Amino acid sequence: MNKFWNFFRIFFSFIGGLIGLYIAFLFLDFFIRLTNLNQLIIYISFFLLLFFIFFLIYPKFYRFLKFIGLKINKFLSTLSLSELFLGLFSILISLIISFLLYSLISKIPIIGIYLGIFISLFVFGVIVWAILSRKNEILESVKNIGRASDERTSKDKEKKIFNKYLLDTSAIIDGRILDLIDSNFIDGKIYIPTFILEELQLVADSEDNSKRIRGRRGLEILDRLKDEYPERVKIIEERGELLPIDTKLIELSKKMKAKIITTDYNLSQIAKTRSIPVLNINELSHALRKIVFPGEKIEIKIIKEGKERNQGVGYLDDGTMVVVEEGKFYIGKKVLVEVTSFLQGPTGSMIFGDLVKNGGNDNSWRR
Repeated sequence: MNKFWNFFRIFFSFIGGLIGLYIAFLFLDFFIRLTNLNQLIIYISFFLLLFFIFFLIYPKFYRFLKFIGLKINKFLSTLSLSELFLGLFSILISLIISFLLYSLISKIPIIGIYLGIFISLFVFGVIVWAILSRKNEILESVKNIGRASDERTSKDKEKKIFNKYLLDTSAIIDGRILDLIDSNFIDGKIYIPTFILEELQLVADSEDNSKRIRGRRGLEILDRLKDEYPERVKIIEERGELLPIDTKLIELSKKMKAKIITTDYNLSQIAKTRSIPVLNINELSHALRKIVFPGEKIEIKIIKEGKERNQGVGYLDDGTMVVVEEGKFYIGKKVLVEVTSFLQGPTGSMIFGDLVKNGGNDNSWRR
């Protein structure tokens, strides 16, 4: 990086020196009469003077160009592809007009040629920046042109509208997204921004062992998603500004008109306040849990002691905790339990029950 910096700084300074030579050429007679110096000395003096001036101002000039570039990129990132093409068409018209203006401006004494060049370079730079900043979408659109004719042959494909989803880091690590795709609960395309991949990599490289394990699991899930669903799971080049990950995900969701898939409760709440559709896998899991009623009998295996005296704890297949009175004495065994109460909360549900000690002639259906 330092080599490129030094090269462009010298190059920029050399341009300044050439401008100095041109100024000396234009006013050579005046400077000879004023200083009585040899014309070679005047040329060298102006070259060195402008060379060092441009050398000193280069850092500020570079920061100014970088600032302008970031502003242009930020603006362009808010545009859809159709808006971008419209913008490029407008710039093309502007380029033609600028060329016509250049032919007039260049006739202005002294500054005309430089002003004309500046205008032409500025318009050219905007075109290049516009193309490079949206190159992925443009390439994707070009690829889709060839597929469009095949899709038109199917009437169903024409009418079918696919949803778009953005996948959060927490949902990747969770892993249940694979089951949701397998069961066709998600019928659209899933997009994973590069800033989510970067966050996942940071978690996988964490010094904290538990975080590192979760991050590596997330990378494994990501590999499976790409291998098993290459047509539905797409990586998109999105880094954006230095904003929190959740904020960038919400802003990208608004721009793409996509739903967010997550297991993060806080992200879900923030997105909902901003009218962003969210699919929280945990909320879906809780909603699908079967509600049992008092008097219903279920069979479970007692795993451990409960908090209260002589209580035992077991779990249903869906993870629902079952607290059994007198269950402490049956740890490691399967028992028949009669439900006495059922509690449903925002973070999950819990069942309380008593042992059916005589076994009974029940038709227990829940295993």
